[in-house]
Amino acid sequence: MRVNPGGSPTKAHILPRAKWWWLGLALLLLLAGWLYLRGYKVGLPYLHQVDEWIHLTAAQHIVDFGTARGIRNHDAYPPGINAVNYLILKHVKPPDAHHVTMAPTLRLINISAWLGAVALMALLGSLIARPMTGLMAAAIWIVNPWVVERAHFNLPDGYMTFFALLSLWLALTGALHRRRSFNTAATYSILLAACFKTQALFVAPLVIMLPLVNWQRDPGGRKEAGEQVFWNCVRFGVFLFWYALLTRTLEGGRQYPFPLHYSELALPTPPVMWANLEQALAVFWRLETWLAAGLLSMLLWRYRRGLNGRAIITLCLATLALLFGLSLFGSQHIRQFFALGALLCLLYALALSSLLYLADESLARGRVPTRVAYFAAPGLLAMLLAVGLWPAYQASDALTFNYTLHDRRNDLAQYMDRSVPPGVYGTSHNIHKVFMRDIGVYTGVHDFKWYPDHFWLPNKPIEEWRALGVEYAILPHWRMLENPNIYYPDETTLLKTYPVDPNFRGPDMVVLRLYPMQHTHGGQLGPIRLAGYDLNATQLQAGDKIVFRHYWQAETATDTAQHVFNHLLDETGEIIAQADYVPLWDNRRDTTTWDDPDEIMLGREFTLSLPPDLPPGTYQLISGWYDPVTWQRLQSPTGEDSLLISELEVLGQ
Repeated sequence: MRVNPGGSPTKAHILPRAKWWWLGLALLLLLAGWLYLRGYKVGLPYLHQVDEWIHLTAAQHIVDFGTARGIRNHDAYPPGINAVNYLILKHVKPPDAHHVTMAPTLRLINISAWLGAVALMALLGSLIARPMTGLMAAAIWIVNPWVVERAHFNLPDGYMTFFALLSLWLALTGALHRRRSFNTAATYSILLAACFKTQALFVAPLVIMLPLVNWQRDPGGRKEAGEQVFWNCVRFGVFLFWYALLTRTLEGGRQYPFPLHYSELALPTPPVMWANLEQALAVFWRLETWLAAGLLSMLLWRYRRGLNGRAIITLCLATLALLFGLSLFGSQHIRQFFALGALLCLLYALALSSLLYLADESLARGRVPTRVAYFAAPGLLAMLLAVGLWPAYQASDALTFNYTLHDRRNDLAQYMDRSVPPGVYGTSHNIHKVFMRDIGVYTGVHDFKWYPDHFWLPNKPIEEWRALGVEYAILPHWRMLENPNIYYPDETTLLKTYPVDPNFRGPDMVVLRLYPMQHTHGGQLGPIRLAGYDLNATQLQAGDKIVFRHYWQAETATDTAQHVFNHLLDETGEIIAQADYVPLWDNRRDTTTWDDPDEIMLGREFTLSLPPDLPPGTYQLISGWYDPVTWQRLQSPTGEDSLLISELEVLGQ
């Protein structure tokens, strides 16, 4: 086999032959696996990524009801991701398990697509220029935080990028090596890519027509190439009929024929195309760096004989097709540009390859031994590239470390479900999905409804929020530190705080009850302190009801689950009425779990009924703690085993 000075093979071989290339690819895949797999269970069971829970819930509805109709925004996506989710939920998920439990499995499958895209970038880069070109493109792609972040979630981007790159590699290889089966597989691959994201359709004509690339150079193969293109067009037409008509009709899609939330279709203007391109470029390097790469690529003309011109033109046309097609729908969100970003990485690596050719030429003139020249230029460029990519790697490493941390939104869901009575809450944080059952995140026993309009506590008097039915507020903790008065401390009760902590991820929060304690107290029994209480009245008639609630704080958790007793005593200490039970709304949150000294436990509401013949006089309402197994009571520092809540006066007729 003939090898050029840089070690790239001639076009006689489909795959690179150099062992060092495969070793380099293996190392890059290990790096990608480390970044993509580390923290892949991020947030679970809370699904922070909005699209991820839409896809999961839509697939579960298909399993349960045969259709995804009724799932918000499900018709804004092609059916590919729902099909993958459906297969796992239908055939892998245990019958009684919640569909969110399959999120880790689906994320692993998705990560395999991202790893496949890395390998395909390396193969494409080797095809257009030199083996080192593909490895450089893959390295640039792997360490980018924009890519690393998306790779952790079960989303269609990885599948679309993988199948789009696969189709280009198959089409180019099939055209260059006259492998008809490769050309056919390329067509199916680009159609699979379109099943995950519609933008792949813009590249489909290029893939379909690529067998004609040798039309001028190979007159004897024109008939075969024409037949191949014809059948590719037939396959594409059948796919469009299924995709644009049957699928959208059966699923009741409203975005016909493109299921995308875009603006109206229009020819893109240069400012729109530049704005989209600028977004895609900026996620890798500053625009000045891209300008330098563009100037550097001019050197490639000098070394054009070592390049695969047809492959380079194909990648450039694919890049323009994606950019133009996306710009048809106006300015796009950055999440639409992953396939485009992969092609830009290849073109950037191609520009860097000019340095390899230049170094080879310089070493040849200096009569450097062949073995030294074989590794010197690639090794030096690899070290320079590693230095340039180090900041991106550090950012990606920090991101994946954050993904390994426990997400406090799971703690919030558990806390609210087990600690406070159900009610309406308002929030200015992005946590409104925490208590939504329909998206498969919240599986608690009690329901908490979200006040859907814009909520910021200082915007209205507390009385107005109460009149709207809002009982709880979940707001930023840092704002309370900045200005405690904005949370109306005299009119609310601070139940729970989640301050900034480097050992946790998720927002810092405070949970407020929009009602204050009526009375403060301060008495203590064991490790539990009575912060205050609510009491409906201190003057009553015989036969009335006493309604009261405790507010507890605990220095430490108790060794055993304690119950609270409430006694109404007469002047002789005889019990007139009593109510004993677990202290909170939900008996799952017993005193062995009270491990936050700053938390105020909102006690359950107790009711004592006064006997109808109770004589007038002064009575005492006391409360205390006891172990329901041993009946042993908690004692105060001075030896008492109960706390006086209030003295009540029963009036005569």
